[in-house]
Amino acid sequence: MTEKRAPSSMALAAVAVLLCASASLNVLAARRLREAISAPDYAALDFPLSSELPLAVTPAVMQFRFAQHYNITVAEEWATLIPPRRGHVRLLRGDAEAEPVEYGVGMYADLACLDTIRASFVRMRDHGVEEANPESEACFGHIRQAIMCTADVTLEAARVECHEEDGKTVCPPDSAVLTGERVDHRCRDWTQVREFVEKNQAGALWLD
Repeated sequence: MTEKRAPSSMALAAVAVLLCASASLNVLAARRLREAISAPDYAALDFPLSSELPLAVTPAVMQFRFAQHYNITVAEEWATLIPPRRGHVRLLRGDAEAEPVEYGVGMYADLACLDTIRASFVRMRDHGVEEANPESEACFGHIRQAIMCTADVTLEAARVECHEEDGKTVCPPDSAVLTGERVDHRCRDWTQVREFVEKNQAGALWLD
């Protein structure tokens, strides 16, 4: 029988050094990941942004449903999501006698981008249009960041697809499907934003 030898002190020291190096690399990697997320274009703020609608939007709940309105081929329905003038508002900044400044509203910019992607998809699917659409491609980046900015943490139940195999019911964990149908999401009352925009556009600041 071969005699087992206890690890030498040098071997133990080498293992300890490797563990310390691994831990240091993990900490460094985590720090770099946080820096990549938070800087320079995404940072935690402890003060209110100055460039927001002067409006306190109340919380709301939306139950996601997907078989109702806004068929991707019905452009007219999608157009109703955005108020006239692309949902822009005019606001006074500083001196009340100064010229009003016109702004777009983030929510409507997001919806306009989504509509652009929708229209491009329909053209490709139904008419075989293959040429690049720079506006649609740019909108993917816009929508991606808008979704990340919202950081929706709603839990959506996964439905596992099971099947029979050799007389047994098999439910592979990687077959889980998320539909999101009839799931309540915590939102902000988007109707308040719409009312503010429409009231603003009907006001004196739009009398050119």
